[in-house]
Amino acid sequence: MAFNLTDADINLSNNLAFISTIPGTCISFLALIAYTVIVCIKRTRASLNRVSFRLMVYTLVFNVLFGIAYAATPASPGPLCNFGAFVVNFTLSFSTFFTTCIALNLQLVLVHGVNGKRMEKYYVAATTVLSIILNIPTVAVHQFGFDVDTGTCWYSNPDPKTRLKWIIGTQSFWIALAATVETVCSCVVLVWIYRFQRTTTNMRRPPIDEEKTEIGSTDEGFRPVMLVAQDKHFRRVVLRIAMYPIVSLIINYTTVILDLNSTINNLNTQLDFNLLILDLIFYGARPLVYGILALTDPAFIKAVRELRASKVDTIVNNTSAEGTVTLIQQSTAGTRGDLTFTDKDTVHTVGELRSDRLESRNESIESEELWKFEAQL
Repeated sequence: MAFNLTDADINLSNNLAFISTIPGTCISFLALIAYTVIVCIKRTRASLNRVSFRLMVYTLVFNVLFGIAYAATPASPGPLCNFGAFVVNFTLSFSTFFTTCIALNLQLVLVHGVNGKRMEKYYVAATTVLSIILNIPTVAVHQFGFDVDTGTCWYSNPDPKTRLKWIIGTQSFWIALAATVETVCSCVVLVWIYRFQRTTTNMRRPPIDEEKTEIGSTDEGFRPVMLVAQDKHFRRVVLRIAMYPIVSLIINYTTVILDLNSTINNLNTQLDFNLLILDLIFYGARPLVYGILALTDPAFIKAVRELRASKVDTIVNNTSAEGTVTLIQQSTAGTRGDLTFTDKDTVHTVGELRSDRLESRNESIESEELWKFEAQL
């Protein structure tokens, strides 16, 4: 039985797309606000100093813009439909390519020893140029608009074959390629971590004298990588970053397949229409998924914990300060012998603190190296 697309079907698909987009757009926006608050606080700012984190922020920004455009674009012919289709595809390109850069940066830094901070500007430039090349010419030749076959604002060329070429050439191929690159990079990193972990499992830390190497030696670049492979916290960060592409793989490949299905087969059956609705829901769910990933990012969680810990420390320090003032007042009011004992005890306590600091010096150096290296991830 042939399927005839009605106004009621168009309204249904448009409403479902709108409903599926709003929660994710709100969550992504709240994540951006939370990030802004954390960055404005000096104590927690360092926890977010990571290339992949900044790339995730860029992704969130364009996901919010994507969600707004996706929800606001009317499912009817007109200038708003044409402009909305362009903005949706334009912001989708930015979001897709920035997540690809996260996985690519992880492989370049860990496996190939490239400086992630130096590469960051190239990630931004490449994403911007590629998004412009794919979308500006498309809107210039009026390929975006109302698609009468699916009742959506998307690619609107009346010739199905020509429309399919534009879809593949300016969207589907590049989204599938980005998802493939993310997957390959993540697999390479996971295999590298597994092999490096096995290699360094039985390695013993050399004596302090043997660790001292001249500036510029190969140990300077190798040691932070070895520490990352051995440190549980940083392995967790690396593994979490490597898991981002799994989401992209599921969402991007699903939308590409469903897009091509609706373009090649049109809406000839009820099943085709149901698949179209599923496609629209997957597009709408993008901001939600990435928003949840952003709020559960290890760097963000660590920053929140540090913020909470700083508040607790402030309360404890204030309480300790009040107690110290009371003890000093009591000692001053007592005998001279009591005062001398208090001074000696204070000197002894200071000596213990200095000893503790000297003992933890090597650990502090390792921690500093790890944080500097993590900033490139």
